[in-house]
Amino acid sequence: CMTNIGHFRAAGELLRGFVGGTLPTRLWVAPPTKMDEAQLTKEGFYSIYGKVGARTEMPGCSLCMGNQARVEAGASVVSTSTRNFPNRLGQGANVYLASAELAAVS
Repeated sequence: CMTNIGHFRAAGELLRGFVGGTLPTRLWVAPPTKMDEAQLTKEGFYSIYGKVGARTEMPGCSLCMGNQARVEAGASVVSTSTRNFPNRLGQGANVYLASAELAAVS
């Protein structure tokens, strides 16, 4: 809800230059709407996400709310969501809020 398509484009541009195959960390991408997903796919950003090993999720709020998928217990997470309540994304998960650009390079 607090991101826009420009954030996904910016993250994609940073990831475009990654030459090490897949990222050494896990990256989950979930745009806020299906319309954004379709536009990002059309512009080739989903291809970039796939090349670096990102996991693309169904658009919407479920991932940020911890309903759709959960991280491992005790994981440290850099999130572009707007909230970092205890246990929101996983049991004992430490969630740090950041911009899309910072999350992409983390």
